[in-house]
Order: sequence, then C-alpha cells, then structure tokens
Amino acid sequence: MDLKLNPKNNVKLADQLHDQLIDWIISGILKEGDKIPSENELCQSFQVSRPVVREAVLKLQKEDLVITKKGIGTFVLDSHLKDLSKFVSYQDVSNILESHEVRIALEAESAALAALRRTQEQLLVIKKAQLAMQKDFEESNLSIQADYEFHIGIAQSTNNELFVQLLKNLHIGLRKTMAIGQELSRKSVLSKISPNRNKQVLEEHQRIIDAIEIQDQEAARFAMRYHMLKIKQRIMSVKTE
Repeated sequence: MDLKLNPKNNVKLADQLHDQLIDWIISGILKEGDKIPSENELCQSFQVSRPVVREAVLKLQKEDLVITKKGIGTFVLDSHLKDLSKFVSYQDVSNILESHEVRIALEAESAALAALRRTQEQLLVIKKAQLAMQKDFEESNLSIQADYEFHIGIAQSTNNELFVQLLKNLHIGLRKTMAIGQELSRKSVLSKISPNRNKQVLEEHQRIIDAIEIQDQEAARFAMRYHMLKIKQRIMSVKTE
C-alpha cells in the first residue's frame, strides 16, 4: 500500500487524503469489510494532523463509503466503486461526489423557484429538452445535450442568473458528470443489468416538470432532490457485467 501524498497546490490535505482513500477503494486495495488504517497510522504515514484525518474520514462517511464503529475502527462499506475505475479516475469520482453535494442543494431550490417564477415559454423549453432526451434514449443514444438543457432550463426559470452561473461553474463540469452517468447507465441498459434505467430517469424528470407546471414549490423541490439522490445512487451502484 503506497502511503504517500503527492503535494497538490491549492488542495487541502484533508481532500488529498480523502482522494487517496477513494483511490484504494476503487482500485480494490481496500475491499468491502476491510478496516482502513487507524487514525494514528494515517497521521504517521502521511505526516498529517488528527483533524486532517478526521475530516477526510468524515467525508467518506457522508458519501456512504465507510462506517466507523466506536472503539473498533473504520470499515469499508459495500460499494461498486471498483467498477467505476473502468470508466473514470479516482479523482473524477471524488469530484463527482463533491459536485453532487452542491447540486442537490442548488438544484432542489432552483426547481422550487422555477415553479414559482417560470414563464410559459421557459416551461416549454424544459418540456422540449425532456422530449429530446426521450428520443435519444429510444434510439439508444446518449442524451447529454438534452439533459444539460433540461437542468439549465430549470435554473433559467428561476429568473435569477446566479443559479445558472453556479450550475455551469461546478468544478468538474455539469456536462462531464452527465456524460459519465449516462455512459454508465447506457452500459447497464445494453447489458440488461438495469434495463429500465432510462425509463426511471425520464419518469423522475416528468415529476419535476409536472410540479413546475402546476407551480407547486414543495413538490418541485422534493422531486428534484429525489432525482439528484437517485443519480448518485445509480453512479455509486454501477455494475455493467
């Protein structure tokens, strides 16, 4: 096990340690049920302080990748992250998880405000993106552009440009996240492991549209939050063979 951190400018030590631990999980060095090195071991091996180690482990806990048992240690939970390594780097996985936390908060509120403020023309843009996505899926194509227009269309319907800019400026990039998620879903559909994934996505989108159309803020917020949580669940439970 390589116990070294490669210094990165402008990246907190806790984030670097977090990324290293994710790397071990997706590479299979740490498997389900394995106990990760103790706090003391991580401090000594990486030459970092206890607060740095605790912050890194807390992030893993929030991402449902590890569980800490008081007085025993921290253990790796069941995860298909190792399957993700076939398609993306550990750094991409880390960035997706961080971006997703922001997207859940940002897009849930965006949907709620869109329900309150949207114009008929803005609603039509969202519906058009949904139809384009449905057509792409029917033809077994990725639908990154339509998915992007759906989410950006909702942000634009808040009539607050800051929502649009924040969504566009996520550090890993909205399109890249969508591309990774859709490619994983496409492989699951084609391999018949999860043949209904695309249908589920469209149904989740439709619930959001319906809530925005009838201008029900709470329903829109809930529907978007549910959709975002399901996206994370689908990425984290990827299995393509």
